[in-house]
Amino acid sequence: MKLLAIFAHPDDEVFSCGGTLARYADEGHQVSLICATRGEEGEIVHPDMEPNSYPKGPERGLLRVDELAATCKALGISPPIFLDYQDSGFPIEVGLQNPQAFMNADIFKIEEKILDRIGSIHPEIIITFDPHGMYGHIDHITIHRAALAAFWSAGSVMQPAPQRLYYPARTITQVEEMQRRFAGSSNSDLDPNIFGVSDDSICAQIDISRYADRKRLGVYAHRSQFGTEEHINELLDGRPDFFRFESFVLGGARGGFPADRLNDLFDGVG
Repeated sequence: MKLLAIFAHPDDEVFSCGGTLARYADEGHQVSLICATRGEEGEIVHPDMEPNSYPKGPERGLLRVDELAATCKALGISPPIFLDYQDSGFPIEVGLQNPQAFMNADIFKIEEKILDRIGSIHPEIIITFDPHGMYGHIDHITIHRAALAAFWSAGSVMQPAPQRLYYPARTITQVEEMQRRFAGSSNSDLDPNIFGVSDDSICAQIDISRYADRKRLGVYAHRSQFGTEEHINELLDGRPDFFRFESFVLGGARGGFPADRLNDLFDGVG
């Protein structure tokens, strides 16, 4: 079977569901990734990388393309498919000043591009960001809107159409724990009741413990964004759940959905 992940920037994939992607690739499923932008506006935090050597724009985008390719290799999934939009940057004011930014693109044209890729891949499962974009990034919300629309439109324009749409999710308790652990960071003020979900909203919890090493290598590959391996380990080793399981809520389904919480995203998919 086939799974298609649809995200906005290089690194979204591994932090959202890297273990799940690695698991299904290892089990023999075709796992593909759409990335809307090349992350041209991402900040460089690695101490051994000089930001001026990779100026924001195409040159930084090329760096991040290479990093994403390395992540895909580490996870064992197909090379990324780019939609060729420009990273809007963060905060939102950056994108407002750039008419070419992804956030300013025609949402129906984005949907059309995604539909074209769905038509060539024919995935049973699609994964993308939740309506709040995990932590509110406008590009995350934009790709959510377009992927959600494409999932439903696919039922009218192609057969077979994707059967399930999932969103990676963190529970309210997990967001509260992140607030405590990362107090003072850029995302420590996220409202758990907006950016987290209730426990009973989780429709699937995927055991990724066998793929922890692959997920860690996938994070390491995005070195410009997250720094040295030592720094990454310091951040993540205090979050053991990050390497044990990944949770999902249901964004849409065709043909019904099992009543109980799943431990396999393909459960019941025919």
